[in-house]
Amino acid sequence: MGENPHDYLDPDLSAAIILNHVKHGKKLAVEHNLPRPVQDIIAQHHGTSLVKYFYVEACNNKEEGQEEILKEDYQYIGPKPQTKEAALVMLADVVEATVRSMMPFKDKEQTIEATVEKIIRSKLEEGQLDESELMIRDIDTIIESFSKLLAGMYHERITYPTIKEV
Repeated sequence: MGENPHDYLDPDLSAAIILNHVKHGKKLAVEHNLPRPVQDIIAQHHGTSLVKYFYVEACNNKEEGQEEILKEDYQYIGPKPQTKEAALVMLADVVEATVRSMMPFKDKEQTIEATVEKIIRSKLEEGQLDESELMIRDIDTIIESFSKLLAGMYHERITYPTIKEV
């Protein structure tokens, strides 16, 4: 909510800042002696995903004669999630951020559950979950659980009345 500092930066600089948070997080985890599994999850929680927003911005802003925009410059270095826990953190992070950024939904046909399902299935299709221990049968349970949780967080709220002064 409010002003977004990325609105004033080039897409390549914004992507570099976003991509760097994994490295920075891993460094902090090591400095604070967090358990190795936690360090691994931090390193894996974006896999090799594309920072699509800034990649698309860079492609759309490309000027004639400018160097080709490479997807690799807009991708996390990975590795892909290696455990169920790392995969769940990846999915929780991406669905929460996406749903939050879309609230309130502009299209009445759009639902939290449909959005969650689309995001999770895209991660599956991209191969981001291939190295984790998640099973296909787990996907529907994850979609249902995340959808219920997010619906509870982002449900429409009533406006509370105030007492009239007499």
